[in-house]
Amino acid sequence: MIKFRRILFPTDFSPSALHALDYAISLALEHDSRIFLVHVIEDIGFNTPFTLSSFPTTLEYHHGMEEKVKLELEKVIAPQLKRQINVEEVVVKGKPFVEVIRLAKEKDADLIVMATHSQTGVRHSHLGSTTERVVRKASCSVRHPEYQFVMP
Repeated sequence: MIKFRRILFPTDFSPSALHALDYAISLALEHDSRIFLVHVIEDIGFNTPFTLSSFPTTLEYHHGMEEKVKLELEKVIAPQLKRQINVEEVVVKGKPFVEVIRLAKEKDADLIVMATHSQTGVRHSHLGSTTERVVRKASCSVRHPEYQFVMP
């Protein structure tokens, strides 16, 4: 049986990501793995035009977002599970699929577990665009547990 020692789990805090987290936690418990909880803050500096006068606001935005995300990541896994699983929270800025692939290499991940769809909705028929790119380009295995959508 393959042992997964280092599991990278990117999250956007969506319901489908939390569903995938349950899967990652069960694998971590089974394999005595370390989980890297990752959130990528999309860099608005490259996507949004700004002037020099708005630059400090952009920096403040990123710093504020980073602090908020760190607090959210700390809440994702229950404290009692943190005693059983080795967890490292990672917050980075950039393009999500690029950073996930980079971090998988940097952390020497054996496996990436990620949701099939993000909070931005379904862009493709089966996988979200970020997941699809990670599946195609990652240097390790990628698992994307199916999320059971419920009609409102």
